[in-house]
Amino acid sequence: MSTLEKPLRVRILEREYALRISKEDESHTVQIATYLDAKMRAFRKAHPDQSEVTTAVITALAVTEELFAFQERHEDVTGSMETRLNELDDILSRALKGPSSAPSVA
Repeated sequence: MSTLEKPLRVRILEREYALRISKEDESHTVQIATYLDAKMRAFRKAHPDQSEVTTAVITALAVTEELFAFQERHEDVTGSMETRLNELDDILSRALKGPSSAPSVA
C-alpha cells in the first residue's frame, strides 16, 4: 500500500485543493495550509489590487525568506554549541589525564 493513502482537502484563499497524504501527516499538513492561507490573506489585505498569482509568488518568497532566516539562526546556534562542546571536551580530556594536564585556575 502507498504511504499517500489519505485524501485531504485544504482551503487557501477561497480555493480548495485536494491532496493525498499519509495518515500521520494530516495534522501537520492542515497546520501548514492554515499558515500559508493566513500569510496569503495578509498579503491580499495589504495589496488587494494584486492578482492571485502575484499573491502566491510574493507569499512564497516571504515564507522562503523566513525559512532561510531560521536556518541561518539554527546554523549559528549549532556552530556555537559545537564550539563550546569541543572546548568542554578538551577540558574534560585534560582533567581525566591527571592533575599535571588540567588547566590552572588563577
